[in-house]
Amino acid sequence: MAPAHPASRRTGHPGRALRPARTRQSTRGTAPIRLEKLADDLSFLIDNCAPHGPLVLAGHSMGGMILQTLTTMRPDLLPRIQGLLLISTPDGPVTTRPVPGLRTRLLSWGRGLLAHTCTHAPAVVDAMRRRLPRSSPWALSTAAPESGGTSVPVACRRGLHHTATRDIAAFWQALAIRGSRPVDGLRTLGPRLTLLAGSADVHVPAGHTRALALRLPQARFVVTDQATHTLPIRHPHAVVESLTHLLPSARNH
Repeated sequence: MAPAHPASRRTGHPGRALRPARTRQSTRGTAPIRLEKLADDLSFLIDNCAPHGPLVLAGHSMGGMILQTLTTMRPDLLPRIQGLLLISTPDGPVTTRPVPGLRTRLLSWGRGLLAHTCTHAPAVVDAMRRRLPRSSPWALSTAAPESGGTSVPVACRRGLHHTATRDIAAFWQALAIRGSRPVDGLRTLGPRLTLLAGSADVHVPAGHTRALALRLPQARFVVTDQATHTLPIRHPHAVVESLTHLLPSARNH
């Protein structure tokens, strides 16, 4: 899941309905970037856009970690959640520790070095990113994203063009907090929970998601063969199949 600015939505009254989305991005805001903050934003959206009735929720990578955090913060939502799909969601922090295989070891070491540099020298990294060609996914642009007069969202990887290095580092720190996250809320869902992983994912290996599944014996765990961390993009049929499996329970409510 590519970094995106947390919505600065604490304006107006809590009960006021959301206005139609605008094409411009929200501001960075001043709140620390944490999973709890993002889960709080999601909680606000649910309360304003779907205050009643059954819910079927899905999250990929960091999105799955946010949903897991939401189930802990909002136990009152658990009876309404008739289906929850976590895709490439790890048990515990996202790490750069080497895993078996030379290619993945090199990738892990490279990610560790990059994370260290982004955290301790973000201005230097920003200067380097401004010199990269626009075709590079890591190039940094201070110009506003082009909307083309439509409401089509900025592509996921293009979002990095407008994300400062210090914010990328802050997201990484939020994802790298040590220790397994609570699963009490997820355990309450039982068979209403599905965990999906990719067999070729080197960012969140399937074994990390399997470790989470082992803590949730009633959950359905599915591994998509040859799928990488871009599983929702490269293998959308696997996501659709998992959601379809969860929908009958929601329809009965």
